[in-house]
Amino acid sequence: MNYKIISFLVLIVITYACTPTSASSGREVLDMNTDWAFYRGEVKDGSRRELDDSGWMAVALPHIMQLETKHCGGNSIYDGIGWYRRYFKLPKKYKDKRIVVSFEGVMTNCTVYLNGQEITEHHGGYMGFVSDLTDRIDWEGNNVLAVRVSAEYDPLTPPGKPQDKMDFYYYSGIYRDVRMEITDKIYVTDPLQEDLVAGGGQFVTFPEVTKEKAKTHVATHIRNLTDQDATLSVLSRLKDSTGRVVSEIKTPVDLPGRSAWTVGQDLIVERPALWHPYDPNLYTLQTQLLSENKVLDETVREIGIRTIRYTAEEGFFINGEKLYMRGANRHQAFAYVGDAASNSMQVRDVIDLKRGGYNAVRAAHYPNDPAFLDACDRYGLLVVECIPGWQFYNPDSTFIKRLYEVGRQMIRRDRNHPSVVLWETALNESRYPVSLAKEIFDLSHAEYPGDQMYTAGDYFGHEEMEPYYDVFYKQASKFPKDGDVMSNYPEDFISVKPLFTREWGDGVGEKPRVSLQENEEEQMRQCRSRIEQLNGRGYFDWCMLDANPHMGGHFVWSYNDYARGSQDETMYSGVVDINRCSKFSYYMLQSMRDKSVSQPGLYEGPMVFIASYNASAALASSTTDITVFSNCDEVRLYRNDKLIGTQTREERTPLYRSVVEKGGSPVFVFNAGGYEAGELKAEALVGGAVVATHRVSTPEKADRLVVDIKTDCIIPIADGSDMIPVYIKVCDKNGSLVYDSGQEIMIQVSGEGVLIGDTIRRIGINPQKVEGGVGFAFVRTTKKAGKITVKATAKGLSAGEAEIVTKPYKGAYVADGQHGLFGGKEEDNVVIKPTLWQKRILEKPRLKIASVQVGSSQNGYPASNIIDNDDHTWWIAGEDKLPQVITLVLERPTYVAASRILFQKDSSSYKHKVETSTDSVHWELLYERECTGWEFKPMVVDREVKYVRLTIEDVSEGRAGLGEMSLIVINK
Repeated sequence: MNYKIISFLVLIVITYACTPTSASSGREVLDMNTDWAFYRGEVKDGSRRELDDSGWMAVALPHIMQLETKHCGGNSIYDGIGWYRRYFKLPKKYKDKRIVVSFEGVMTNCTVYLNGQEITEHHGGYMGFVSDLTDRIDWEGNNVLAVRVSAEYDPLTPPGKPQDKMDFYYYSGIYRDVRMEITDKIYVTDPLQEDLVAGGGQFVTFPEVTKEKAKTHVATHIRNLTDQDATLSVLSRLKDSTGRVVSEIKTPVDLPGRSAWTVGQDLIVERPALWHPYDPNLYTLQTQLLSENKVLDETVREIGIRTIRYTAEEGFFINGEKLYMRGANRHQAFAYVGDAASNSMQVRDVIDLKRGGYNAVRAAHYPNDPAFLDACDRYGLLVVECIPGWQFYNPDSTFIKRLYEVGRQMIRRDRNHPSVVLWETALNESRYPVSLAKEIFDLSHAEYPGDQMYTAGDYFGHEEMEPYYDVFYKQASKFPKDGDVMSNYPEDFISVKPLFTREWGDGVGEKPRVSLQENEEEQMRQCRSRIEQLNGRGYFDWCMLDANPHMGGHFVWSYNDYARGSQDETMYSGVVDINRCSKFSYYMLQSMRDKSVSQPGLYEGPMVFIASYNASAALASSTTDITVFSNCDEVRLYRNDKLIGTQTREERTPLYRSVVEKGGSPVFVFNAGGYEAGELKAEALVGGAVVATHRVSTPEKADRLVVDIKTDCIIPIADGSDMIPVYIKVCDKNGSLVYDSGQEIMIQVSGEGVLIGDTIRRIGINPQKVEGGVGFAFVRTTKKAGKITVKATAKGLSAGEAEIVTKPYKGAYVADGQHGLFGGKEEDNVVIKPTLWQKRILEKPRLKIASVQVGSSQNGYPASNIIDNDDHTWWIAGEDKLPQVITLVLERPTYVAASRILFQKDSSSYKHKVETSTDSVHWELLYERECTGWEFKPMVVDREVKYVRLTIEDVSEGRAGLGEMSLIVINK
């Protein structure tokens, strides 16, 4: 395919805030992200206009109700109530207008009030909603918009699972944008305000798409709130990237008073510039609602013309051409602010994913920020969009009703994004009735009629739901016959429907998770795990990944590290850390991209990366196994300008044939014989010419701090809510990163920016201890454009300093109303929850186990693996028979504080009980429960025991299996 060069300016000129159209358009969009007051906790009559809110804190949106530590796992985050208030006055010229406030996301449940009167109640934090203020504004005085937000546990609102059992966090607050929209009372509707199947707002489809001609069908829903009949016309224009009108149509319509109608229009585009992830052409659709020569309303959106289809044999096709998806799973959380990140941060993630070699992303496990999807459209990243769900189903009718609602709203909100090509309508890793799958399937296809709607869900464990998903993940016919989740039996892999692997790369293998605080060899262990898994040797229900001829693509778990409620430890499965600093695994997967495909302004196709710090004679990654990642034809490696060796893609391919046959790249591994400090240099060649180079120098003693204000060609906006990521690097005198530094640093921000969390020592931003030699912080812009200076200092090191200039905000705000000063402080009413006692317990000594007894063992998975202090070695029962009994025996009766059990498979459910005894005759029940491997927790024992007996009574799939059992003692 010949891909057109995308204008660099088109890629970098981005507006992140809502810019109002001209007054003549009849529609104004006003920013409401600033001038809010916030109170942490419950407030009686918090919506009352006369309330004394002088003790509330001044905040800007996006906002989390309590800033958190970077590593805030173990259900330690704020999950209470919070109140927001926003004062405003509106000019009387708007008195006869329709006035609504649009919230993009409030976590989790909320009630919206105007001047003490309830306007809207909303459940669920991942979808936005509209609060209609029309005819409720006080035109003579001050108005107060108040929002009561609850982050409390709610089993009736999807995902619905308690945070202490979740693999991620919901966080809290008004964490996405808020804006006011003012329109004529004859207007184009909002699909989230209307309850109209396959309708509301604008729905853009493409009934015919070829390289020669495309038909764009625009269904525009208009409403007349007046009592008068109206004679109107709807004018729609399509403009290409240069602003040239390529098609237009004008349609007359008579709209009676107090009615609504959908106007259908077809715009024909000759020789269309089709949308493709490597060539993301966008058209601008401008629609005007006209009454004679007056513009009553106007909408402007970007659309992409493309067609997709899936086949069970070959996978995914876009515009008639096959495309193999190489994707990643992405959580929306960031350090300190949780999910409350600005639009520009959403865009940076898309840019980083594209540069990382991905052409697709799974927005796990919920609808992502509209700004994220806009950026996927703009930069070319295919999206799997998911309904909120994770290992939880509630049969309560309210939960089911809200699940159906969020499914409909998700499709209505995002149906016009060319990037969204798959809709995951299954509750992730959950068991639920067939009737639920059928209902969501039916409503999804009703909301998006035609052949461009594809739904997805798991096959393994959901075989009976085969008719109700268009695409399947995990197409294994059964659990491996030997009970080993790492066994791949090709005869068990089936091709029922198009196949994708939604998650791979975590939980099993040599090193599934690694922190940047670990050394280079630990990072390489993660890479070795993942290249072997891509090549076909991995978790059975990943379906062999690149080695499966029917695989249409896959999504690594995960793009970024993230904190989670169920575990104290951060989930270190990312190819980047929480701060978005790259691990070696990032570059390994980057090398899977096609060297012939470049996107100017984003990346050039050829790449090479040395996966070593050249740091130690004791590490193979710096001596005998120096690994280089490249997508080129040949790689040369030098140490201190002496050639170590040359390797070609052709000679390395036999080791990674499945990966290469799917368009990926082999790994280049060099033996330097020994160690020599200095510089490693890799050259990548295509056609005998060097096309990419990478150098690594041995880090010396820490000497200086380097401040890196990350821009990604994005100019921060002085709108009072934009955020800028800042990295502070500990470097040697040559500028090389001292990757093992844990230096404490101080940060100072001056000028037109504010360091988020500056005064809060609790969360460890300032001062902070760097991780992997890198510190991280967010700077928020003010409303005044100008220079921001960031300075970092540390004892014994030269200070670092950098500057950035913000640009003026070109939009308009809802003017602040009259109120006193908000005198509250950031930490007022802070709630410091103790982390789960799990972390403290696991730091205590483990008792030596004299012996372990089991009913049966499979060859290669002996009982001794249960007590070897290694979570990644397993015992598996030698037979399918249940129950299976495992007994730990101590040398003598001993006081035990706690027990810890790690089951073999994290998503399987285990019904079990634990008993203790001092004589093996009289047994006392400790507890009895059913849980998944994810939900295991240290359990209090607090008694003297000699014997501990675990009885596994039932397993949802496969044989009984354990990773580890241990007993913990607290020295007194």
